[in-house]
Amino acid sequence: MPAYPSVGYPPSRMTSPTAIHELSPRSPSVLIVDDDEYVHGALVAALRGLRVRLLTAHTAAEGEMLALANEPVLAIVDVGLPDRDGYQLTADLRRAPCLLGMKVLILTGQSPDPEAAERAGADGLIGKPFRLHAFLDIVREQLGRDHGDVTAMPALARGA
Repeated sequence: MPAYPSVGYPPSRMTSPTAIHELSPRSPSVLIVDDDEYVHGALVAALRGLRVRLLTAHTAAEGEMLALANEPVLAIVDVGLPDRDGYQLTADLRRAPCLLGMKVLILTGQSPDPEAAERAGADGLIGKPFRLHAFLDIVREQLGRDHGDVTAMPALARGA
């Protein structure tokens, strides 16, 4: 595993309310759909360091609306949402023609179900809790990957 520098949260450059507005108009958009405030906040803080535009939702309905309106390049979807599970949301997003190139990572605090994730059309399945650096490596891979090159579903075992 590569060595990563230690970074305190939030880094000082992220405390500015204008930090998100300093991004290029071509910065990729990432959608986070998670109803757990702690996980949601941690994901937002971690992903800001990647210099992406963040779209956030706490329900599947909000996530679907944001995805259709903004066409993010990556969606990070929790399985346990209050109005629809993340597998179903992923399958619904996959049916939208405007989202065909979007990557989807599914997060679960339950036993990871790779078959359900594959049936839904996910590009990755990550069990919670997870190591932040390993998670960010997967996100970076998805953001950098050519949209036509889907070879294998990355997965993280709990705590890996």
